[in-house]
Amino acid sequence: MLKNYFTSLWRHISKNKVFTFINVAGLAIGMLACMLIAQFVLHELSYDSFLEKSDRIFRIKLDRYDKGVLSTQWAAGAAGIGPDLKSNFSEVKRFARLSKQGATLANGDTYFREEDMYFASEDFFKVFSIRLIEGVDSLVLKEPFKIVLSESMAKKYFGQENPMGKTLKANGQTEYEVSGVFEDLPVNTHMKIDAMGSFVTLEKLWNDPVLSWNWDGFMTYILLEDGVDAQAFEAKLPDFVEKKMGEEMRKFNAGMVFHLQPVQDIHLDSDYIMEFKANGNRQSVYFLSVVAILILVIAWINYINLSTAKSVERAREVGIRKVMGGYQSQLVQQFLTESLFLNLMAVLFAAGFAILLTPWFSGLTGRELGYQLFLQPVFWLVLLVLIVLGAVMSGIYPAFVLSSFRPVEVLKGKFKNTDQGLLLRKGMVIAQFIASITLMVGTFTVFLQLRYMQNQDLGVDIEQTLVLRSPSVTDSTYKQKYQVFKQRIADYTEVLSVTASTAVPGTQPNWNAGGIRRLSQGEDEQNQYRVIMTDGSFNESFGLEMVTGRDFSDEVSNEWKNVLLNESASRLMGFSSPEEAINDRIFFWGDTFNIVGVMKDYHQESLKKSYDALIFRYNDAPNGFYSVKVQTSQIRELMATLEEDWKEVFPGNPFEYFFLDEHYNQQYEADQQFGTIFGIFSALAIFIASLGLFGLSSLTAIQRTKEIGIRKVLGASLFGLLRLISKDFIILVAIAILLSIPLSVWIMNSWLQDFAARITLSWWVFAVPSLLVIIITILTVSVHTIKVALINPVRSLSYE
Repeated sequence: MLKNYFTSLWRHISKNKVFTFINVAGLAIGMLACMLIAQFVLHELSYDSFLEKSDRIFRIKLDRYDKGVLSTQWAAGAAGIGPDLKSNFSEVKRFARLSKQGATLANGDTYFREEDMYFASEDFFKVFSIRLIEGVDSLVLKEPFKIVLSESMAKKYFGQENPMGKTLKANGQTEYEVSGVFEDLPVNTHMKIDAMGSFVTLEKLWNDPVLSWNWDGFMTYILLEDGVDAQAFEAKLPDFVEKKMGEEMRKFNAGMVFHLQPVQDIHLDSDYIMEFKANGNRQSVYFLSVVAILILVIAWINYINLSTAKSVERAREVGIRKVMGGYQSQLVQQFLTESLFLNLMAVLFAAGFAILLTPWFSGLTGRELGYQLFLQPVFWLVLLVLIVLGAVMSGIYPAFVLSSFRPVEVLKGKFKNTDQGLLLRKGMVIAQFIASITLMVGTFTVFLQLRYMQNQDLGVDIEQTLVLRSPSVTDSTYKQKYQVFKQRIADYTEVLSVTASTAVPGTQPNWNAGGIRRLSQGEDEQNQYRVIMTDGSFNESFGLEMVTGRDFSDEVSNEWKNVLLNESASRLMGFSSPEEAINDRIFFWGDTFNIVGVMKDYHQESLKKSYDALIFRYNDAPNGFYSVKVQTSQIRELMATLEEDWKEVFPGNPFEYFFLDEHYNQQYEADQQFGTIFGIFSALAIFIASLGLFGLSSLTAIQRTKEIGIRKVLGASLFGLLRLISKDFIILVAIAILLSIPLSVWIMNSWLQDFAARITLSWWVFAVPSLLVIIITILTVSVHTIKVALINPVRSLSYE
């Protein structure tokens, strides 16, 4: 029996090669898209799942409040919370603290700047199940001036030698003995660590145990005991905070709230101050998951429509088989077997191309996806379910409908689709185009929002700016060396200006200072601000505008006692106008400063965020970044010259640089990747939906062949026939447009709410996709209508 089924299938395929190709290709493309997106989604959801105790590890997130208003949210919060939780709560088994302390490490003449070096407390390797290749987990971070290296970093500094017991010098001063080597962290972790110094080293260097609750910038993780309810434990923290800091917080009208972040949720749900690196976005993952499901459903709908369209041509075959003694169950089995085979072909093609395209898709998403999807047994189980489910869903209608035809009526040509069948197919077309229009609106919205952010006036000039990372190996002559270097490169005709600062546009100021207030205000009126240290060339180099007052000057004595505010900081301090702030004095960490100017707000960070309240302090040689405005087409030659000057003035420091416009736009990289992925798969969904429309219009044209022939005999024009056939489909598209618009508005407003500066959804964002869908519909329907209309009326009238 199976042999007969496959013989019939082969004949059907051979006779309808183009139809079979379109049918299988549509289904394969849908499954391919679904597989690629599934790999990305699986990767994003897998972060930190490799940790053995991931269900019991939590990061302490800190929210700080000023006057009851949320002011800052910290991934790296209060220094003292970890030790205090361990001492006061039996639920806490262990804690681990980390403090970022990037440094230039050197082994003889081999030196590199290491941005991802941290100081970590001794229980780090007991909290996190990161394998130590060398060393003992309880000892490697126990003593001061010890350092643990990742495997790749150990090779970078020591090659094939065993690094244990050898020393590395940090910033040309402090020596660290290598006490351990850990396995490189996998790509699917929110952490980014290449080296860890022992936390007690930090306390030794500062000569102070780090226990303050008012000192932020420390990541704290806790490992809860087995069986502890994390939510119940978190509910105990407010009372503990009140007991510990309540009086002090009321004194300054401040507040702090601690939250437990499950370690596996950090990657998708965390975008706070001092994250290890840019995290993912759960909303984007869910959006793409929905897109994958929509594409797969559209592909199945497309297959059903095409199969149904072609199945009418097989009605006489069914009638003959039934006359020859074929049972309905056998016919059902035949059609389901054919559907199963075509689905299997589609899945195999999809899986093969998914494997081939994974490297390309990894580059597109900015993730090292690998082939973990194909290595999991559950994937193959789901794939098997997809094959069977796809075969049943796409084969069940033609199988049961065709097999139920009465042979006499079929052979006389008296068969037609039921009203329910037509309604089902029309409903599927509407569903396809609701999804397609929504995806097109989404693609336009994402593109417009990204273009808006990139073209918006930032209030700061970041073009033609080369940024050098300032030296970390310094001595008492650093200020003099900076002035020498600045003057030397400023003399080049290609260099327009040079300035130094602790932060540049596109970077989060790493100095978040609290307790700042006007001298005329009480302690309960103090607030938090972000502070940037600059020299006297900062504003001029970046084209920043002063609203009132003056800019910093390198020629003014005791300029370090003066500060600049931006407009947001001026308002936060309670000044009714920028002019009122001039010559007022502020209290800042035990000292007073005079306000000499108010600067116009500019976007220090992405337009996804609101303006920061910024305070600028003066320093004639701040350490952080050197920004060099250049005007030359010979950038390589200039870079070589700058590097020679650098090595001469700052020996032992790596020459590291980036272009500011590229660096600034990296903030939008994740959104750009999301937009590209969204656009590509939206186009695929529209293409597959068009194939579905192709199937339904083909069915309609075939069924109305005789009607078209009669109308031609009676004098109907080609345009009239096109209008007649297209009318029903235009109605379906119109219904889809009406239903998709409110859905699109809701979805895209949900996405846009994450942006402080955002576009307004204009009418044409909905009109253009709707018009495109109408054009696609008319063109698709016209192909079949014209083909049937051009048939000789004599042949049309004899059809069926």
